[in-house]
Amino acid sequence: MIPENQGNGIAKKLLKSLEEHAKQTKKTKVLCKVRITVPKNIKLYNSLGYRIYDEEVVYKPNSINIKVVSMMKQL
Repeated sequence: MIPENQGNGIAKKLLKSLEEHAKQTKKTKVLCKVRITVPKNIKLYNSLGYRIYDEEVVYKPNSINIKVVSMMKQL
């Protein structure tokens, strides 16, 4: 996201819309992976009711390894 647009609630609106779509299609939970090195994103998901349930390293083909947490929200 463009830095000057951060803090305007756009991500929260997108996530709320995604959750509504999931509910309408009879899904019971939403899962996501969030980089550990971006704590503000983890905080964002936490503020919306997502909880960490796992931690792992994602191995990319370009040899860059990314530490992530898996987060989940029950709908």
